[in-house]
Amino acid sequence: MGLAGRVMLGLAAAAAGLLALIYVNAAFGALPVYVGAESAHLISALYGPAAAKAQLGLGAPDDPAFSLIIRGLTYLTQSLMPWLRLLGGAAYVGGLLLVFQAVRRNLAPEVALGFLALALVYPYHRFAFAALPEGWCVAALGAAVLLTARTYLGQPLIHGLAAGALVAVLTLLKPQGLAVGGAFVVLAACDLAFGRRNWAVFAGRLLTLGASFLVAVNGLRLLAGGEVAAPFSFYLADHYRPLLEGAVPPAGWIAAARGLAAMISGAVLLAAVPAVTGLLRIELRWLWTRGRARFALEPQETVFLLALLCLALTILLTAVLASGGAPDRVWGRQFEALIPVLWLAAAPFIVEFEKGGGPWWRRAVATGPLIGLAGLAICLLDGAKALPRDAAMLGAFGADPIPYFAAAGAVVVAGALAILATRWPVWRVWLAVLIALAAISTTADLAWRKGQDGRRAQMAAELSAADALVSPRPGEVAVMAADPLEGRLAYLRLRARPSAVVSDNGDDRLAAADTLVMVGDGAPQGGWRVVFRGETVTIFTR
Repeated sequence: MGLAGRVMLGLAAAAAGLLALIYVNAAFGALPVYVGAESAHLISALYGPAAAKAQLGLGAPDDPAFSLIIRGLTYLTQSLMPWLRLLGGAAYVGGLLLVFQAVRRNLAPEVALGFLALALVYPYHRFAFAALPEGWCVAALGAAVLLTARTYLGQPLIHGLAAGALVAVLTLLKPQGLAVGGAFVVLAACDLAFGRRNWAVFAGRLLTLGASFLVAVNGLRLLAGGEVAAPFSFYLADHYRPLLEGAVPPAGWIAAARGLAAMISGAVLLAAVPAVTGLLRIELRWLWTRGRARFALEPQETVFLLALLCLALTILLTAVLASGGAPDRVWGRQFEALIPVLWLAAAPFIVEFEKGGGPWWRRAVATGPLIGLAGLAICLLDGAKALPRDAAMLGAFGADPIPYFAAAGAVVVAGALAILATRWPVWRVWLAVLIALAAISTTADLAWRKGQDGRRAQMAAELSAADALVSPRPGEVAVMAADPLEGRLAYLRLRARPSAVVSDNGDDRLAAADTLVMVGDGAPQGGWRVVFRGETVTIFTR
């Protein structure tokens, strides 16, 4: 590696370190950043789904495995939020290292470090260093990739047993985890068609995968305090139910199609290089073996196909689960963690094509991201929004359409031109592209967080004071908040003391309350006196 390569590697290491520092520092905040998702996980885990549903109207939990992690940490530390965030971030980095371990032996040391830096500079840290299951999902996915690299072809039954357990963990961390199970099934079909061509091995893979999955998923449900009345109905929450019952309206499917188009465009933009290269490598090797030898998938090809299938099926499942939801939101948080995984999985193939791919390959990998950029631009013009709270790298394109999309689009175009006009290694060009996009995306994210921080910090301080005032008081406590997310924050900060969380004076449950914690402006009706007044929180008693 020459001087330019060392300089680029040093810049990538500095960028990855700065990203980690930014979000490690943010891990010590008192209140959730992603209020809707984080508060739902915390309240269901700490106080039970029954209380979450009765007081806040939250649906059935979809994260029993993450709830176990949260509850386990409460036995080890009183500083739950910082440790939960830090361990989630460590799990994310650990998952990427497991994927790196699966491909490292096929790369020169300097190139291997370059691809590891490329994966670590991807700005998914904001979701990993949060009270969310995203980091733990990447850790389980990394274990699945390494397991596939080591045992898929040589020990298919052992692989099926271990993979089924990992799919169970992923499914109970978040609904999209089920896509990994689908990826294993499709990979087994690919092995049947292009690999062993052995029906007994194919059947053994599916049987061990399914049996291990059902045992593990129901065991984890029992461990988390759930019921196993229907052991084959592993779908816990309401996410899958409308799909299985055919209750999704046509408008929901239209919303899902619009979201799917935006997510596919974003994935093509960010992952066209590894996806195209890996598929071309498999196709060209298959064409070469025709008439010469029997084609069979190689271990590295199974790793690549697993990563690609996980990305494709996760995007599809995310779009389907969002049917009927907000059609304008690009749910990058649900699938972008798979982008650096795919880059690592395809790294050996990219290096191969750097040596012998020729101009046609460079034209293909330069054109792919531009197609994705054009598709994403059309979706954004159609009303899609890739906001920092919903997306990682894609947040660079959607936080504010004029300055952010223009800057991010210029970076992608410059990268494509560099690939076409120079002989610079493609992976180094994209390392520079990802560093620039990560800077834009992180700038947008920090700007969004800064807009939330002032009120959030004030609310955290005043809710802590409210907790101290309310805790010794006898009688029933109620919370009134016009914003349901602020009502969740108050319920969480008051440690589930409120027996009612209401949105207005018309709620009959206020009649039984002796103390009222009001978040935001307004005043209760009839017979209340103020005992504490802050900028965001007011406490009333009878």
